[in-house]
Amino acid sequence: ADEKLGIKKMVEIIQKAGSQYPAIIIDDFSILCDSELAACKKKHAGWASFDVFNKRVYDLRDAARSAPCHVILTMHEQPPKEVKNGNKWLPGSPLIPGWQLPEKLPAMADFVARVVYDEDTPGWPYLYQVGPDKNYITGDRLAIMPDRFPLNLREAFLAADIEVPRPEPLAWMDAVVDQLAEKINEELSNKEPDVKGLLTHIVPQLRENIKESRHIRWVFADALDRAYLIRHNNNLVDDFIHSL
Repeated sequence: ADEKLGIKKMVEIIQKAGSQYPAIIIDDFSILCDSELAACKKKHAGWASFDVFNKRVYDLRDAARSAPCHVILTMHEQPPKEVKNGNKWLPGSPLIPGWQLPEKLPAMADFVARVVYDEDTPGWPYLYQVGPDKNYITGDRLAIMPDRFPLNLREAFLAADIEVPRPEPLAWMDAVVDQLAEKINEELSNKEPDVKGLLTHIVPQLRENIKESRHIRWVFADALDRAYLIRHNNNLVDDFIHSL
């Protein structure tokens, strides 16, 4: 593996560039870790290679925790498994080598979300899952998301009062999204809500000022997700009582 592209380089980037950007995304960290462990095995024999590898991941953790920006890792997933060393059972987790980090790495993060498939959800059938799962490690220390939520991390962060600015040319979108989310919430309060009809009625109004159809779709998607989050957090107490 090329040291210039390894975990040490990622640590340097986080430390040097963290104050210049609102977020640093490492994609795909699972692949990076495979290359990193292979490099460690070339220089260190046996279990020592894993000790060195783990230390490098811990260094990345420390850099991410102290960074003045968000650090987001995207990773593959590994299923639950039993480790022969001590007959230890490991829940499903982000894909990373060894038997310590599959548990320890998620514990380092504020937010651990699986991407799951749900064919019954309207629109895109893939969702974040952060709710409890007996077989997989998940979690949301932001305490803002429902158990499952559309793949819209920015809206979740905004709901947790974490600022994630849009690119300046698209900054106008948030005002439109706020207005639409309010209207969607009002519609959802009706006995027989018709969100599809509401959005269809709004399209001609938006076309007067928004020329790009993809931008209209974007504000619709964000407004729907924002309304869903607002509604979820407004109903936390009622939902808790209902679940008893």
